[in-house]
Amino acid sequence: MTDNHFIQLHLLVSYPLSNPNRDELGQPKTAIMGGTQRSRISSQSLKRAWRTSKIWKKEGLEIGTRTRELFLEKKENELSLYEQLLEKFKKKEAEKITEKILGKFAKVAKVKQKADAPVDEKFIGKKIVTEQPIHFSGSEIERIKKLVSQLKKEPTKEELEDLLDEAPTEIDLAMFGRMIAKRPDHNREAAVQVAHAISINEVEIEDDFFTAVDDLNRHGSAHMNEQQFVSAIYYLYLCIDAKLLLTNLGNNKELAEKALKALAKAAATVVPSGKQNSYGNNVQAFYVLAEKGNAQPRNLSLAFLKAIPADDPEKAIEKLDDIKCKFNEKYEKPQAEKTLNLFDEGSLEDILAFVGEI
Repeated sequence: MTDNHFIQLHLLVSYPLSNPNRDELGQPKTAIMGGTQRSRISSQSLKRAWRTSKIWKKEGLEIGTRTRELFLEKKENELSLYEQLLEKFKKKEAEKITEKILGKFAKVAKVKQKADAPVDEKFIGKKIVTEQPIHFSGSEIERIKKLVSQLKKEPTKEELEDLLDEAPTEIDLAMFGRMIAKRPDHNREAAVQVAHAISINEVEIEDDFFTAVDDLNRHGSAHMNEQQFVSAIYYLYLCIDAKLLLTNLGNNKELAEKALKALAKAAATVVPSGKQNSYGNNVQAFYVLAEKGNAQPRNLSLAFLKAIPADDPEKAIEKLDDIKCKFNEKYEKPQAEKTLNLFDEGSLEDILAFVGEI
Protein backbone atom coordinates (compact mmCIF):
# COMPACT_ATOMS: atom_id res chain seq x y z
CA MET A 1 0.00 0.00 0.00
CA THR A 2 1.25 3.50 -0.88
CA ASP A 3 2.77 5.75 1.79
CA ASN A 4 1.55 8.82 -0.15
CA HIS A 5 -2.13 8.89 0.69
CA PHE A 6 -2.97 11.97 -1.38
CA ILE A 7 -1.83 13.24 -4.77
CA GLN A 8 -2.84 16.80 -5.63
CA LEU A 9 -2.65 18.56 -8.98
CA HIS A 10 -2.89 22.34 -9.38
CA LEU A 11 -2.94 23.61 -12.97
CA LEU A 12 -3.09 26.99 -14.70
CA VAL A 13 -4.42 26.99 -18.25
CA SER A 14 -4.92 29.97 -20.56
CA TYR A 15 -7.90 29.80 -22.95
CA PRO A 16 -8.25 32.19 -25.90
CA LEU A 17 -11.68 33.33 -27.10
CA SER A 18 -13.78 30.21 -26.48
CA ASN A 19 -16.91 28.61 -25.06
CA PRO A 20 -15.89 25.09 -24.04
CA ASN A 21 -18.71 24.49 -21.54
CA ARG A 22 -22.12 26.08 -22.13
CA ASP A 23 -25.14 26.63 -19.91
CA GLU A 24 -28.79 26.07 -20.85
CA LEU A 25 -28.77 29.32 -22.87
CA GLY A 26 -25.66 28.41 -24.82
CA GLN A 27 -23.54 30.94 -22.94
CA PRO A 28 -20.23 30.20 -21.18
CA LYS A 29 -20.84 28.97 -17.64
CA THR A 30 -20.04 31.47 -14.90
CA ALA A 31 -19.80 31.79 -11.13
CA ILE A 32 -19.43 34.63 -8.64
CA MET A 33 -16.18 34.39 -6.69
CA GLY A 34 -14.73 37.14 -4.51
CA GLY A 35 -17.60 39.39 -5.57
CA THR A 36 -16.78 39.25 -9.29
CA GLN A 37 -18.08 37.21 -12.20
CA ARG A 38 -15.74 34.45 -13.30
CA SER A 39 -15.83 31.98 -16.15
CA ARG A 40 -16.31 28.36 -15.11
CA ILE A 41 -15.79 24.92 -16.63
CA SER A 42 -17.72 22.26 -14.75
CA SER A 43 -15.97 19.25 -13.24
CA GLN A 44 -18.39 16.95 -15.08
CA SER A 45 -17.37 18.48 -18.41
CA LEU A 46 -13.68 18.08 -17.58
CA LYS A 47 -14.02 14.47 -16.43
CA ARG A 48 -15.92 13.45 -19.55
CA ALA A 49 -13.27 15.03 -21.77
CA TRP A 50 -10.52 13.15 -19.92
CA ARG A 51 -12.19 9.72 -19.71
CA THR A 52 -13.10 9.73 -23.42
CA SER A 53 -9.77 11.15 -24.60
CA LYS A 54 -7.37 9.49 -27.02
CA ILE A 55 -4.82 9.44 -24.20
CA TRP A 56 -6.88 6.97 -22.18
CA LYS A 57 -7.69 4.91 -25.26
CA LYS A 58 -4.03 4.77 -26.29
CA GLU A 59 -3.13 3.43 -22.87
CA GLY A 60 -5.78 0.74 -23.21
CA LEU A 61 -7.63 1.92 -20.11
CA GLU A 62 -11.11 0.41 -19.98
CA ILE A 63 -14.00 2.69 -19.12
CA GLY A 64 -17.65 2.05 -18.38
CA THR A 65 -20.66 3.22 -20.38
CA ARG A 66 -22.84 6.00 -18.98
CA THR A 67 -26.27 5.85 -20.58
CA ARG A 68 -30.05 5.76 -20.21
CA GLU A 69 -30.50 3.84 -23.46
CA LEU A 70 -28.62 0.57 -23.04
CA PHE A 71 -31.56 -1.42 -24.47
CA LEU A 72 -31.80 0.85 -27.53
CA GLU A 73 -28.14 0.72 -28.58
CA LYS A 74 -27.77 -0.66 -32.09
CA LYS A 75 -24.56 -1.70 -33.79
CA GLU A 76 -24.19 -2.43 -37.48
CA ASN A 77 -25.99 -5.63 -38.47
CA GLU A 78 -27.09 -6.21 -34.87
CA LEU A 79 -30.42 -5.88 -33.10
CA SER A 80 -30.78 -3.80 -29.97
CA LEU A 81 -31.39 -5.67 -26.71
CA TYR A 82 -35.06 -4.67 -26.79
CA GLU A 83 -35.41 -5.89 -30.39
CA GLN A 84 -33.83 -9.19 -29.37
CA LEU A 85 -36.52 -9.58 -26.74
CA LEU A 86 -39.23 -8.70 -29.27
CA GLU A 87 -38.10 -11.63 -31.40
CA LYS A 88 -38.85 -14.01 -28.51
CA PHE A 89 -41.67 -12.36 -26.57
CA LYS A 90 -44.78 -10.27 -27.14
CA LYS A 91 -44.41 -6.49 -26.79
CA LYS A 92 -45.85 -6.31 -23.28
CA GLU A 93 -43.66 -9.19 -22.11
CA ALA A 94 -40.55 -7.71 -23.74
CA GLU A 95 -41.24 -4.36 -22.08
CA LYS A 96 -41.83 -6.01 -18.70
CA ILE A 97 -38.55 -7.97 -18.91
CA THR A 98 -36.65 -4.84 -19.94
CA GLU A 99 -38.19 -2.94 -17.03
CA LYS A 100 -37.19 -5.70 -14.60
CA ILE A 101 -33.58 -5.77 -15.79
CA LEU A 102 -33.09 -2.01 -15.85
CA GLY A 103 -35.06 -1.74 -12.63
CA LYS A 104 -32.19 -3.40 -10.78
CA PHE A 105 -30.12 -0.29 -11.54
CA ALA A 106 -32.62 2.61 -11.54
CA LYS A 107 -36.20 3.67 -12.07
CA VAL A 108 -37.31 3.28 -15.66
CA ALA A 109 -39.03 5.81 -17.90
CA LYS A 110 -40.94 5.78 -21.15
CA VAL A 111 -39.22 6.61 -24.44
CA LYS A 112 -40.53 9.86 -25.90
CA GLN A 113 -40.75 10.56 -29.62
CA LYS A 114 -38.17 13.14 -30.66
CA ALA A 115 -39.47 15.89 -32.92
CA ASP A 116 -36.99 15.18 -35.72
CA ALA A 117 -36.97 11.37 -35.44
CA PRO A 118 -39.03 8.91 -37.51
CA VAL A 119 -41.82 7.19 -35.61
CA ASP A 120 -40.92 3.69 -34.39
CA GLU A 121 -43.78 2.07 -32.53
CA LYS A 122 -41.47 -0.62 -31.15
CA PHE A 123 -39.91 1.97 -28.83
CA ILE A 124 -42.16 4.99 -28.28
CA GLY A 125 -44.12 4.94 -25.03
CA LYS A 126 -42.33 1.86 -23.69
CA LYS A 127 -40.58 1.75 -20.32
CA ILE A 128 -37.20 0.74 -21.71
CA VAL A 129 -34.85 3.54 -20.60
CA THR A 130 -33.70 4.64 -17.15
CA GLU A 131 -34.79 7.98 -15.71
CA GLN A 132 -31.17 9.00 -15.22
CA PRO A 133 -27.96 7.89 -16.96
CA ILE A 134 -26.42 4.86 -15.24
CA HIS A 135 -22.69 4.17 -15.30
CA PHE A 136 -22.60 0.50 -16.32
CA SER A 137 -19.38 -1.48 -16.06
CA GLY A 138 -18.28 -3.55 -19.04
CA SER A 139 -18.89 -6.82 -17.21
CA GLU A 140 -22.41 -5.71 -16.22
CA ILE A 141 -23.23 -4.97 -19.85
CA GLU A 142 -21.87 -8.36 -20.94
CA ARG A 143 -23.95 -10.16 -18.29
CA ILE A 144 -27.07 -8.27 -19.36
CA LYS A 145 -26.45 -9.18 -23.01
CA LYS A 146 -25.85 -12.79 -22.12
CA LEU A 147 -29.04 -12.95 -20.05
CA VAL A 148 -31.14 -11.42 -22.85
CA SER A 149 -29.73 -13.86 -25.41
CA GLN A 150 -30.51 -16.89 -23.22
CA LEU A 151 -33.91 -15.92 -21.83
CA LYS A 152 -36.87 -18.16 -22.60
CA LYS A 153 -39.07 -16.77 -19.83
CA GLU A 154 -39.00 -13.91 -17.35
CA PRO A 155 -35.69 -13.71 -15.44
CA THR A 156 -35.59 -15.00 -11.88
CA LYS A 157 -34.64 -12.89 -8.85
CA GLU A 158 -31.30 -14.70 -8.72
CA GLU A 159 -30.54 -13.96 -12.38
CA LEU A 160 -31.37 -10.29 -11.88
CA GLU A 161 -29.28 -10.03 -8.71
CA ASP A 162 -26.25 -11.47 -10.50
CA LEU A 163 -26.23 -8.59 -13.02
CA LEU A 164 -24.63 -5.99 -10.77
CA ASP A 165 -20.91 -5.71 -10.05
CA GLU A 166 -20.00 -5.33 -6.41
CA ALA A 167 -16.59 -3.96 -7.32
CA PRO A 168 -16.34 -2.73 -10.93
CA THR A 169 -12.72 -2.11 -11.94
CA GLU A 170 -13.10 0.18 -14.96
CA ILE A 171 -10.74 3.13 -14.58
CA ASP A 172 -13.38 5.86 -14.72
CA LEU A 173 -15.58 4.06 -12.19
CA ALA A 174 -12.59 3.55 -9.88
CA MET A 175 -11.58 7.21 -10.21
CA PHE A 176 -14.85 9.10 -10.45
CA GLY A 177 -17.17 6.63 -8.74
CA ARG A 178 -20.86 6.04 -9.37
CA MET A 179 -24.13 6.23 -7.47
CA ILE A 180 -27.00 3.79 -7.92
CA ALA A 181 -29.82 5.15 -5.78
CA LYS A 182 -31.78 1.89 -5.83
CA ARG A 183 -28.73 -0.17 -4.87
CA PRO A 184 -26.41 1.83 -2.60
CA ASP A 185 -24.58 -1.40 -1.75
CA HIS A 186 -23.25 -1.33 -5.31
CA ASN A 187 -22.12 2.29 -5.31
CA ARG A 188 -18.47 3.09 -5.91
CA GLU A 189 -16.80 5.83 -3.88
CA ALA A 190 -14.78 8.20 -6.09
CA ALA A 191 -11.02 8.18 -5.56
CA VAL A 192 -10.58 11.44 -7.49
CA GLN A 193 -12.07 14.80 -6.59
CA VAL A 194 -12.22 17.35 -9.42
CA ALA A 195 -13.07 20.98 -8.70
CA HIS A 196 -14.82 23.22 -11.20
CA ALA A 197 -12.18 25.14 -13.14
CA ILE A 198 -12.56 28.82 -12.29
CA SER A 199 -11.05 31.82 -14.04
CA ILE A 200 -8.51 33.89 -12.13
CA ASN A 201 -9.77 36.99 -13.93
CA GLU A 202 -13.11 38.77 -13.96
CA VAL A 203 -14.98 38.11 -17.21
CA GLU A 204 -17.71 39.65 -19.31
CA ILE A 205 -19.51 37.44 -21.77
CA GLU A 206 -19.10 38.87 -25.27
CA ASP A 207 -21.37 38.38 -28.27
CA ASP A 208 -20.14 37.21 -31.64
CA PHE A 209 -22.53 38.12 -34.46
CA PHE A 210 -21.90 35.92 -37.48
CA THR A 211 -23.31 35.21 -40.92
CA ALA A 212 -23.12 32.15 -43.13
CA VAL A 213 -22.61 32.88 -46.81
CA ASP A 214 -24.34 30.82 -49.50
CA ASP A 215 -21.76 30.02 -52.18
CA LEU A 216 -24.47 29.98 -54.86
CA ASN A 217 -26.23 33.15 -53.74
CA ARG A 218 -24.20 36.36 -53.81
CA HIS A 219 -27.04 38.56 -52.61
CA GLY A 220 -26.86 38.62 -48.82
CA SER A 221 -26.22 35.94 -46.21
CA ALA A 222 -27.98 32.61 -45.92
CA HIS A 223 -27.98 32.61 -42.12
CA MET A 224 -27.37 35.06 -39.25
CA ASN A 225 -26.99 34.36 -35.54
CA GLU A 226 -25.06 35.13 -32.38
CA GLN A 227 -22.84 33.06 -30.10
CA GLN A 228 -21.05 34.00 -26.91
CA PHE A 229 -17.45 33.62 -25.76
CA VAL A 230 -15.00 34.54 -23.02
CA SER A 231 -11.23 34.59 -22.64
CA ALA A 232 -9.65 33.51 -19.36
CA ILE A 233 -6.88 31.85 -17.39
CA TYR A 234 -8.34 28.99 -15.35
CA TYR A 235 -7.20 27.40 -12.10
CA LEU A 236 -7.85 23.63 -12.05
CA TYR A 237 -7.57 21.44 -8.96
CA LEU A 238 -7.63 17.65 -8.54
CA CYS A 239 -7.20 15.58 -5.39
CA ILE A 240 -6.53 11.84 -5.70
CA ASP A 241 -6.90 9.42 -2.82
CA ALA A 242 -4.20 6.99 -3.94
CA LYS A 243 -5.07 4.40 -1.29
CA LEU A 244 -8.73 4.34 -2.31
CA LEU A 245 -7.78 4.16 -5.99
CA LEU A 246 -5.65 1.10 -5.29
CA THR A 247 -8.51 -0.47 -3.37
CA ASN A 248 -10.98 0.31 -6.17
CA LEU A 249 -8.62 -1.34 -8.67
CA GLY A 250 -8.20 -4.50 -6.63
CA ASN A 251 -4.72 -3.43 -5.40
CA ASN A 252 -3.38 -3.60 -8.96
CA LYS A 253 -0.46 -1.17 -8.45
CA GLU A 254 0.69 -1.28 -12.08
CA LEU A 255 -2.77 -0.40 -13.37
CA ALA A 256 -3.19 2.36 -10.77
CA GLU A 257 0.11 3.97 -11.77
CA LYS A 258 -0.77 3.79 -15.48
CA ALA A 259 -4.15 5.35 -14.75
CA LEU A 260 -2.62 8.16 -12.70
CA LYS A 261 -0.22 9.07 -15.50
CA ALA A 262 -3.05 9.08 -18.03
CA LEU A 263 -5.18 11.27 -15.77
CA ALA A 264 -2.39 13.78 -15.19
CA LYS A 265 -1.55 13.94 -18.89
CA ALA A 266 -5.19 14.42 -19.86
CA ALA A 267 -5.69 17.13 -17.21
CA ALA A 268 -2.73 19.06 -18.63
CA THR A 269 -3.49 18.64 -22.33
CA VAL A 270 -7.17 17.73 -22.96
CA VAL A 271 -10.00 20.27 -22.95
CA PRO A 272 -13.80 19.98 -23.33
CA SER A 273 -14.80 19.99 -26.98
CA GLY A 274 -17.56 22.62 -26.82
CA LYS A 275 -17.33 25.03 -29.79
CA GLN A 276 -13.89 23.63 -30.57
CA ASN A 277 -14.33 23.99 -34.33
CA SER A 278 -15.43 27.61 -33.95
CA TYR A 279 -12.59 28.75 -31.71
CA GLY A 280 -9.77 26.19 -31.96
CA ASN A 281 -9.08 26.41 -28.23
CA ASN A 282 -6.51 23.60 -28.16
CA VAL A 283 -4.67 24.60 -25.00
CA GLN A 284 -2.21 23.05 -22.56
CA ALA A 285 -1.39 23.93 -18.97
CA PHE A 286 1.41 26.49 -18.67
CA TYR A 287 1.90 25.56 -15.02
CA VAL A 288 1.40 22.30 -13.13
CA LEU A 289 2.10 21.76 -9.44
CA ALA A 290 1.95 18.12 -8.35
CA GLU A 291 2.09 17.24 -4.64
CA LYS A 292 2.22 13.94 -2.75
CA GLY A 293 1.98 13.06 0.91
CA ASN A 294 -0.27 12.30 3.87
CA ALA A 295 -1.06 15.90 4.81
CA GLN A 296 -4.68 17.04 4.62
CA PRO A 297 -5.34 18.21 1.02
CA ARG A 298 -6.07 21.88 0.33
CA ASN A 299 -7.46 23.70 -2.67
CA LEU A 300 -5.34 26.78 -3.46
CA SER A 301 -8.07 28.87 -5.10
CA LEU A 302 -7.59 31.44 -2.30
CA ALA A 303 -4.74 32.76 -4.47
CA PHE A 304 -7.35 34.11 -6.86
CA LEU A 305 -10.16 35.12 -4.48
CA LYS A 306 -9.41 38.64 -5.65
CA ALA A 307 -9.54 38.60 -9.42
CA ILE A 308 -6.33 39.50 -11.21
CA PRO A 309 -5.81 40.41 -14.88
CA ALA A 310 -5.23 37.55 -17.30
CA ASP A 311 -2.46 39.40 -19.12
CA ASP A 312 0.47 38.07 -17.04
CA PRO A 313 0.63 34.27 -16.65
CA GLU A 314 3.88 34.47 -14.68
CA LYS A 315 2.12 36.69 -12.13
CA ALA A 316 -0.57 34.01 -11.79
CA ILE A 317 2.15 31.44 -11.03
CA GLU A 318 3.63 33.74 -8.39
CA LYS A 319 0.24 34.19 -6.70
CA LEU A 320 -0.36 30.44 -6.61
CA ASP A 321 3.11 29.70 -5.27
CA ASP A 322 2.78 32.41 -2.61
CA ILE A 323 -0.48 30.96 -1.23
CA LYS A 324 1.00 27.46 -1.30
CA CYS A 325 3.97 28.60 0.78
CA LYS A 326 1.70 30.36 3.29
CA PHE A 327 -0.38 27.20 3.80
CA ASN A 328 2.80 25.14 4.13
CA GLU A 329 4.07 27.48 6.87
CA LYS A 330 0.90 27.17 8.97
CA TYR A 331 -0.16 23.56 8.33
CA GLU A 332 1.40 20.19 7.70
CA LYS A 333 2.68 20.25 4.13
CA PRO A 334 2.86 17.52 1.48
CA GLN A 335 6.05 15.46 1.63
CA ALA A 336 7.09 16.05 -1.99
CA GLU A 337 6.27 18.20 -4.99
CA LYS A 338 7.16 18.61 -8.66
CA THR A 339 6.41 21.47 -11.04
CA LEU A 340 6.10 22.16 -14.72
CA ASN A 341 6.65 25.84 -15.47
CA LEU A 342 6.45 26.88 -19.11
CA PHE A 343 8.62 29.92 -18.34
CA ASP A 344 11.18 28.12 -16.19
CA GLU A 345 11.89 24.46 -15.47
CA GLY A 346 10.14 21.12 -15.48
CA SER A 347 8.41 19.02 -18.12
CA LEU A 348 5.26 16.98 -18.49
CA GLU A 349 7.35 13.81 -18.35
CA ASP A 350 8.67 14.92 -14.95
CA ILE A 351 5.10 15.37 -13.70
CA LEU A 352 3.95 11.99 -15.05
CA ALA A 353 6.90 10.15 -13.52
CA PHE A 354 6.27 11.83 -10.18
CA VAL A 355 2.49 11.23 -10.13
CA GLY A 356 2.81 7.68 -11.43
CA GLU A 357 5.04 6.45 -8.61
CA ILE A 358 2.92 5.43 -5.63
